Amino acid sequence: MALPIVHFDTEEIRLSMLFDNTEKMGYTTDSLKCKKIEDVYGKLMFGDIPEDRPITYASYVMSIDGKIAFEDSFVGPLIAKTNHLDPGGAKADFWVLNMLRGVADGIIIGSGTLIKEPDYTGSVFDEDISNSRIEAGLPIAPWTVIVTASGTKIPFSNDVFVDGDVSILINTSPNGFKNLKKEITKPYFIIDYTDMTTIKKQIEDNIGSIPIVITGEGSNTNAEMLLKVLKAMGMERVLIESPTYCHHLMETSLLDEMFLNTSCIFVGGHCASIGGYSEPFTSVNHPHTEIVSIHMHSPHFIYTRHKLIYGITK
Repeated sequence: MALPIVHFDTEEIRLSMLFDNTEKMGYTTDSLKCKKIEDVYGKLMFGDIPEDRPITYASYVMSIDGKIAFEDSFVGPLIAKTNHLDPGGAKADFWVLNMLRGVADGIIIGSGTLIKEPDYTGSVFDEDISNSRIEAGLPIAPWTVIVTASGTKIPFSNDVFVDGDVSILINTSPNGFKNLKKEITKPYFIIDYTDMTTIKKQIEDNIGSIPIVITGEGSNTNAEMLLKVLKAMGMERVLIESPTYCHHLMETSLLDEMFLNTSCIFVGGHCASIGGYSEPFTSVNHPHTEIVSIHMHSPHFIYTRHKLIYGITK
């Protein structure tokens, strides 16, 4: 499949830096070398990479009341696209997602994303960023990691499974694999991670087949083990695009950062929010954050980056 391209005009999407805390926080790890990123966003630096897992960061756009979708349409990008006072800010929001995909080695999504967005591919749509990946010796697109505890209802006819530029990995539970093997329509193999040093070779020896990682017990997956496998595959930065999995990683203190873009519209009601289908944190036990940076496109669209802090209690 040909690489999908969207034209992002630098002047139209350029963001103004309002606050930068990266130096104080000791962020010194360079991401992808790309002039477009520096021109639009500035230097994108990260903290130290953990020894046993990749850095994990999530990216979402939300309304001023924290909603990530409308009740009459669950397509997340509409929160940005329906901001009629700042169409350029909506395009900048999509570009920020492309930037974060561009510097990632893998993207974690849930099967629900594939159902709601049949054309989802996890591709990098900005040609400048994808070219920078190629120049850096990286694949043209990050791995797409699909997490499904149940192993059911994965739409194997979707674009992501036929896009030759995107490599797929599926993580499921032991019970989920019993269901998955009945429904999967693609060649696959199961990764044996008893010896992490062999994982790269297992993938090299099974090119053309989808690697499946079975973690956890019963019908539950194990995020910590999945991240260890991704690290053994060579992944250093992983983008989380599933709101439910984002919340799960916070529950297990495994989410490092969140990039939250705020489209200045109001939704209200009981529409979806990040982790809206999960058990809420309590008043005595919840994650905190420290702001890493704040950007603005106009008075109608702001872009914040947060570092998660765990274990803070009264």
